[in-house]
Amino acid sequence: MKKVLSVVLALVMVLSCTMFASAEGSSPVLRFNDDGEFKILHLCDAQDGYPAHEEMLEFINHVLDKYDPDLVILGGDNTVGSAETKEEAIKELVAPFVEHEVYFTLVFGNHDREQGIGNEELLVMYQKAGGKYCLAYDAASSISGVGNHNLPIFSSDNIFKVAYNLYMFDSGTGHYKDANGNEGYECVYSDQIEWFERTNNAYTTANGGKVIPSMAFQHIIVGEIMDVFYKEAGPLSVYTKFCNGKNYDLLFANFSAIKNGIILEPPCPGVENHGQFDALVRQNTVAVFSGHDHINNFTVNLKGVDIVNTAGATFQSYGNDMARGARLITLHEGKTEYDSQILTISEEVMDGADISYSKVTAFFGFIMGKIVTAFFAMF
Repeated sequence: MKKVLSVVLALVMVLSCTMFASAEGSSPVLRFNDDGEFKILHLCDAQDGYPAHEEMLEFINHVLDKYDPDLVILGGDNTVGSAETKEEAIKELVAPFVEHEVYFTLVFGNHDREQGIGNEELLVMYQKAGGKYCLAYDAASSISGVGNHNLPIFSSDNIFKVAYNLYMFDSGTGHYKDANGNEGYECVYSDQIEWFERTNNAYTTANGGKVIPSMAFQHIIVGEIMDVFYKEAGPLSVYTKFCNGKNYDLLFANFSAIKNGIILEPPCPGVENHGQFDALVRQNTVAVFSGHDHINNFTVNLKGVDIVNTAGATFQSYGNDMARGARLITLHEGKTEYDSQILTISEEVMDGADISYSKVTAFFGFIMGKIVTAFFAMF
């Protein structure tokens, strides 16, 4: 009886997600195309006020035209500026998605809420500005953060079959101090992790016990990235950083861990670690994507899960001409393997994109990007 009840409850949960994901109550919003592909544009750290820099807006419109994604995921630190212009900044940022009739969702970063407006109100602004194209929502208002949610992607040939799952996490703020007085960024908390596992287990149960492939998206990178690149600091360490509950020696990095891409600054995960990555491993998550570190564009693999950082698209905050841009993720129906393409503004300009961006700057950014990428590939 208990098993039957658990299956029923799982079906109810999945059906409720299906109902949410229906554009007009007739078919799911997100589906694999007839060719078995689903494309995601991961756009991180736009981090601009109002009006935003024209170069960034032109880049967004260009990649929407050229790559025709099925979904855009804003990776946090999406808008800054002032409280008075916040709503206009949001409207300006999402206008290209609405005009291109592309669905989008988002996670919040540590800077989004710093202009005196809470993320609850910001979420409403995004929903209002995006209309039916905004798929962001708050799945569990009782847990930490705002806008934790999942989006199922349905099969190309079966309207009711979930073929992939996307999870969005609010990874918190940048004004945090742990019990020992260590200051830094927040992270994903235990109640969010429990929500994720509970939700994913429900999908697995409803799918006859077969795990549905999934990816996770958040602003601040998971803490385990530090264990991938660095060793714990010792008494003679001179260049150190405390995060992920440990003190790390940043003087020597294990660049051989990089599958592809570049790392130009030490990652900045949260001060604490509540076990999110372990949960991602338990749930056979394919990859976890983050932004936050504006000039890092890399993929590493740990315990079967890809940890991916996408560089910022901002022209307002710090950046680098060889990294600034976005990432195109292509999912393949029925497979856990995916394609990941780094889209830099420099390379797009060199390829003929009509963007108000110095071709000389683009040229040197493009060349340096190739050189640095080759350098990291040597390890």
